[in-house]
Amino acid sequence: MRNKVLIISLTIIGFAIIAFYAMNWFKEFMVIDSCLDKGGRWNYELGKCEFCVDSVDVNIAYWIADYNEDKGEYLIRGKKLDSIEKTPEVLINILNGRELECSLEYKGIRGDTICVGIINGLYLSERMGTTGAYCFLGETIFTLTELDSINKVSIEMEVGSHAGPGVYTKDDFYDLIKE
Repeated sequence: MRNKVLIISLTIIGFAIIAFYAMNWFKEFMVIDSCLDKGGRWNYELGKCEFCVDSVDVNIAYWIADYNEDKGEYLIRGKKLDSIEKTPEVLINILNGRELECSLEYKGIRGDTICVGIINGLYLSERMGTTGAYCFLGETIFTLTELDSINKVSIEMEVGSHAGPGVYTKDDFYDLIKE
């Protein structure tokens, strides 16, 4: 009788362990499958989804700053913005396609605010100058607020001479929109 109880107990414990590992495997499988369904590529080393946008499309898939003598600095809405999947990961990947020494890191969404960190923020705030930093932030804010229900962008970075952390909206860069 005692051996029978021991065998049943060990069997139940064994099934519980198998179920635990099966659930973890299934969760990971679903995350990877969702990434692939969205057109991403799963990076097994980093354990995250990566979105590839070819370099030709990157320059026309976000709000990009331009300059001319009549208008000064101004933003142009990328022609491909309506044809791409608008998720935080895709838009941040596109913005990170800018050939700069600083980049964005997705932190999450709280209400109507997307939170991002600036990697190598001192480059942005100390080496790009006032106009360069302002245009970088304008491009970033206008592009990320293309997401449905996102009205604000919270930037986490080191404070510098030309840029700093804070919560930004399109209104903060409205002067970059010229008729």
